Amino acid sequence: MTENGPDGTPRNENEPPQPPAGAVPPPGAYPPPPGAYPPPPGAYPPPPGAYPPPPAGSYPPPPGGGYGPPGAMPPAPQPYGAPGGPQAVGIGEAFNYGWTKFTANVGPILLAVLVYGAVIAVIGGAFYFALIASAVTAANNGPYGSSSGMFGAGFGFGSIVFYIVIILLGYLAQAGMVRGALHITYGRPLEFKTFFQFDNLGGVIGASLLIGLGTGVGVVLCVLPGIVFAFFAQFALYFVLDKQQGAVEAIKSSFSLVNKNLGTVVVLFLAVYVVQAIGALVCGVGQLIAFPLTMIATAYMYRRMLGEPVAP
Repeated sequence: MTENGPDGTPRNENEPPQPPAGAVPPPGAYPPPPGAYPPPPGAYPPPPGAYPPPPAGSYPPPPGGGYGPPGAMPPAPQPYGAPGGPQAVGIGEAFNYGWTKFTANVGPILLAVLVYGAVIAVIGGAFYFALIASAVTAANNGPYGSSSGMFGAGFGFGSIVFYIVIILLGYLAQAGMVRGALHITYGRPLEFKTFFQFDNLGGVIGASLLIGLGTGVGVVLCVLPGIVFAFFAQFALYFVLDKQQGAVEAIKSSFSLVNKNLGTVVVLFLAVYVVQAIGALVCGVGQLIAFPLTMIATAYMYRRMLGEPVAP
């Protein structure tokens, strides 16, 4: 039998009865479709970007330091021993290293120093006596002798040659010690022959002559310019032997290195001068220790100021 609904329309008997208009259905009888009723207070999702930032320390920073500005790259690590870096080395550390390596290689080092000293003494003595003989001969010929002017000119020229030879021999001895010191800082075996093997002999001679000339001219010009030139060129032989640079390039490299590490090199320069002066006071015998010691300490500082590792 067909009955009419509340609005008077026919209703199928199999259809469940409809509630009257305005009536509230019992809980769970007619679930509202999704989105039919507004969410309860506080259930609205926050707008984009409204989430509060996480508390400090809740997330670990990335390896190598904190977060930088957006798109910024992390700072590159400073090279080993770079000027002003955390690995900046002190002069005392360099001399401690020099003393340790000197005592560990005292045999070949002292033998090389003695050989260089003997060569300089023999050649220098021969030139000196030759000059004295020339002066005596010129004096015996009398001030009006026909050959006095020639001997005088020969004596003057011989003096120049004498000084050049002595200076060159001194720089060769220094270059030999520099080569041995560089071998030590690289951790290479040190032998007696190491001090006499030069792969860049032309560069050594050229740099020695240029340094000697520049220092000599500077000394003539009120002394101070010569000291300044020698100060800035003190690493030239290291660049010649270590980097195989030419004489002019090595002097330029030395000037650049000193300029970038001026404060450190000033202290090193003074320390080397004091140590060698003390060695010279002990009848010159102290130079057998002071000379190679300062060369090794300077080689250590040279490698560290270039940002290069030094063999322990």
